[in-house]
Amino acid sequence: MSVGGRRAPKGSADGRGFTLLEVVIALLVLELAVVGAVGVLVLASSTLGRAERLERAAALAEGVLDSLAVVSAPTDGRASYGAGDVLWAVNSAGEVVVVALGPTGDTLFEIGSVLPPPSGP
Repeated sequence: MSVGGRRAPKGSADGRGFTLLEVVIALLVLELAVVGAVGVLVLASSTLGRAERLERAAALAEGVLDSLAVVSAPTDGRASYGAGDVLWAVNSAGEVVVVALGPTGDTLFEIGSVLPPPSGP
């Protein structure tokens, strides 16, 4: 068949459509783009979850340190923030170590601090 004096490409009835091979290649390229985008979303979701756990643990650790600073005889302890635990240990010199643990028991962070001396009555 001829269109406008030219012959139509082989595999196309009137020369305006796509061949099956072109459609398959276009779908493969689209699939690679979608798979790449999904991979990025999974990584972003994982990173966001870790950041939220760190934020909650840091807020609890800050509260613990603030509380220990006003107590006359601070002691060791443990508190949960939902996705893990915050542990703290106080020695006789007033030094405190606070450790935040993740849901699998991995250490998220560790903070060392010195408590102010207790104020007199």
